[in-house]
Amino acid sequence: MEVDFSSINLQYLLQVRKIAQQQPQLASTVLGLPQELTEVLVNATDESLAELAKTKIPLLVARGERWWWSRLFSAFESGRQGEIKAVLEHANLAVVN
Repeated sequence: MEVDFSSINLQYLLQVRKIAQQQPQLASTVLGLPQELTEVLVNATDESLAELAKTKIPLLVARGERWWWSRLFSAFESGRQGEIKAVLEHANLAVVN
């Protein structure tokens, strides 16, 4: 089975660049990059991002501890919307900190 993440990669890079242009510190946190590397992203052209995005491997890596994913999928499987919301809010707090 061949997996191709190139279209997702492009959307991800464009969105993160937009965040980096508006809130560089948040983009550094989301990407896990030092500020100086985030600045490279800010200055990247659409064409250069499209070239980077051509890779078929995912550039976006799922984050979160095993317990977090377990809690999220358990809540999803049992249809507990309140628990899903709480788990996702935890993820937002981790990014903002």
